[in-house]
Amino acid sequence: MPALCLLKRVECIVHSRNRCSDYRLSVMKPTRKSQSTLTRLLLSTLFVSVFFFAVQPRVSAQTAPVSRGFVVVNGGYQLTSNDFSDSAVKRENAEDGRFDTKYAVGRGVAFDVAAGGIVWRRLGVGVGVSRFSVATPASLSATVPHPFFFNQPRSVNGEATGLKREEMAIHVQVRGVLPVGDQLQVMVFGGPSFFQITQGVVTDFSYTDSYPYDAATFSAATTIDASVSKLGFHVGGDVAFFFTKQVGIGATVQFAGASVLLPTADGATQSVKVGGGRVGGGLRFRF
Repeated sequence: MPALCLLKRVECIVHSRNRCSDYRLSVMKPTRKSQSTLTRLLLSTLFVSVFFFAVQPRVSAQTAPVSRGFVVVNGGYQLTSNDFSDSAVKRENAEDGRFDTKYAVGRGVAFDVAAGGIVWRRLGVGVGVSRFSVATPASLSATVPHPFFFNQPRSVNGEATGLKREEMAIHVQVRGVLPVGDQLQVMVFGGPSFFQITQGVVTDFSYTDSYPYDAATFSAATTIDASVSKLGFHVGGDVAFFFTKQVGIGATVQFAGASVLLPTADGATQSVKVGGGRVGGGLRFRF
């Protein structure tokens, strides 16, 4: 009997350890979404590193010494449109109706500034801040149940104005600095981006009708400003021409993006793209 009891205790300990090991593996296993974000961050950083080490040996013999610090100030234009839509059920008169909302998030003017320094040879690090703001008018298309008759919905259409999209992003950058002669300088950069987004969304609408209630007219939209944040990535390049040793002008092409979860009219959330391609130009400083 004592031997049987000892065997049972050993078996319980082994099973317990196996269950704990399985639990730890399941907790540590990354999701597809986290793997996708991490992959993008690694690719953007790898792009800068590969480009830098591929080009640097060819130009090192004919380039001027690299300045230790840099400041970039840009006015730009966001090239990407991030339109999205939402659908919800509206319960009226003991029957379900629907309303669909389409948001137009167009292109617009943007602003960004970045600064940093060289940490090793021609490889630098920096931090950038960008801002983009644009009006996002929304069109509503709805069906409202009849107060007297089933299956005789009335159509309601309208516009929600005063909605805006504001995107603020902080970019942690790895930069490869490639001076070509004394006046021309090329940079490639990439890394993670932290987005803070504010978006006006429609949660409901009101309408008017009168006897015999065969038609309804849109009155107003109920809206809220939703604020969310998300980690994304960015990658880009910059070419600058310097009039003096410290001051010049330049042009930038970059892409920065992420997907955020915005609230919907039925209380759920949906994935919406933010950021996009951007071109810009402005002042360059080095020291």
